[in-house]
Amino acid sequence: MRYYDAAQLLPSWCLLSYRKNRRVKCDEGKPDCIRCIKAKRTCGGYIHLEGRSRQDNRDALYRQALIKPKALLLLQDTASSLTLVAPSSIFLGESEIENRYFRYFRQTAVTGLDGAWGWSLWNWLMLQTSHQEPFVRHSIIALGALLKSHETAHLAGVRPRSVIMPYIAKLHRNFAIVKYDRAVKLMQKAICVGTSNPRQALLGCILVVCFEMLIGNSYLAIKHAHSGTLILQQWRTQTLAHKEEQSPLLSPAPLIIEDEIIEAFRSLSIQIITLWDDRSAICDKKIMNYHCVTITAPLTCFDLREAQVYLNLVVCRIYHFIATIQIPSESILLAKKSDGETLMEEVSVITSMAIYSTAFKITETIRAQQVQFAIEIANWMRLFEPFFESLCTKREDNQAGFNCASNVAAMMRMQAIATSILTAGVLIKDEMDYDKFNSRFQELVDLASVIVKQRQQQNKSNSWAGGPWIDIGLTPQLFVVVTRCRDPIIRRTAIKLLEGWYIEGIWDPALIVQIGLFIMEVEEEGLEDVDFGGGKKFIIPERARAVISRISEDSQKRRALIQCVLKSGGVDGGPVWREKYVEW
Repeated sequence: MRYYDAAQLLPSWCLLSYRKNRRVKCDEGKPDCIRCIKAKRTCGGYIHLEGRSRQDNRDALYRQALIKPKALLLLQDTASSLTLVAPSSIFLGESEIENRYFRYFRQTAVTGLDGAWGWSLWNWLMLQTSHQEPFVRHSIIALGALLKSHETAHLAGVRPRSVIMPYIAKLHRNFAIVKYDRAVKLMQKAICVGTSNPRQALLGCILVVCFEMLIGNSYLAIKHAHSGTLILQQWRTQTLAHKEEQSPLLSPAPLIIEDEIIEAFRSLSIQIITLWDDRSAICDKKIMNYHCVTITAPLTCFDLREAQVYLNLVVCRIYHFIATIQIPSESILLAKKSDGETLMEEVSVITSMAIYSTAFKITETIRAQQVQFAIEIANWMRLFEPFFESLCTKREDNQAGFNCASNVAAMMRMQAIATSILTAGVLIKDEMDYDKFNSRFQELVDLASVIVKQRQQQNKSNSWAGGPWIDIGLTPQLFVVVTRCRDPIIRRTAIKLLEGWYIEGIWDPALIVQIGLFIMEVEEEGLEDVDFGGGKKFIIPERARAVISRISEDSQKRRALIQCVLKSGGVDGGPVWREKYVEW
């Protein structure tokens, strides 16, 4: 650096200060000389900012001098007033645009996921691993670009996953696909050269599932989730074979496979059960054994993560139990071949709603198991109640909204309530019996209303898609309401809430809205005016009540064929099938 004689550069009225501090080169920075500040000297040749003391100016500029290069300080007063930042890429060969997508994922997708629980998977494990595993870094960049595409489409008034997208959103999406392709190739290479430890394969599986869910390939996402679950089960079996203690709730070797990975796949297993039509995979004994962990430790519910681990375990066991109950071959709930099959070419039959069905073949063994599981979920709710009240009960003098912990607790309670209703449904033969759960349906809607309101207030700019959901969220719980609750006000409120909600992994609320509207339209055609003595009331009789029998969904083109059946709606008292082709 070339040094000049400061006496030639400074104005005459600053020479006195210069002579006193002769060996400090003035950099002519404004409003103070940075070099004088670093040397803890006072430069008297500058006019200080109005309303601020000289010491305040010196302290502020000293802090800036620690983090900003001189070039940025000299450009601060430019007319453009642009915020300039130094290059932040820390990986060789990584471009600034890649780094921006990475930061967008970290700042928006991770910090914005306050509606779910267990996000140390993203906040800690994935971000930390991205510094060692290139395929994780590339996958996160791809996810960030895809989330940016969803946000851009939302701001343009277009729903995520729509066929017609704004030009800028399409550019983000195309970049995401290119990076995802690169990530998959690196993933395959890492797995091939890896050891017997399946950690890399499991991390890659989670990232693939999340990307496929966000882009709308639901069927492929579920297939990968199922494959990852089998890999994890094989490792778990081999690891436990060398241990004498009982099977732990999470990882038997957390230094090899972290607890967060176990939690992620347990949550993914719930999504597999709720949405997949492949009963042979659902009923796989290996998968069943993976979730049949004996609960030995007492549940205290003093910690959200502990409560969530137990809840996920109980829910997994209950859902697998329901999915494995035999439905009689002559049951009218089996899906009828659709009359509109030609309209839906190359579709995925995502679900026959196995865990949402009724008219199961009940044996004494099944009845005993149902009682056991009903007690398990009831005990969880009883132990969680004080903790939930402490987090979510709003005092009159407290006008603040729910915080992150409150939202998490509310979602957990919603999942427990919906699971208890599904557990009771195993023994229900008459759809009229669901009316006794109206108070629970109302509580589900009330909790969802608070969650939706707070989410929209706290994330006004990013209420479009949420992020890479793995946990079961709000949508599946409200699905129980729109398909099982026949109270017109409660059901319509649930549909309204879903209209303002965002995509949660595989669950698209826009599709659930269409299902709810269709079921409601079919059932309310048979409304009857009944006199209860104190006044007349409209009810939906048993013969007019419908249940879902088949959903053929094309998530890429956002269309579906919905089929339901009225069990005794025919002229002769037999079943009647109704179906509707919808787009959203």
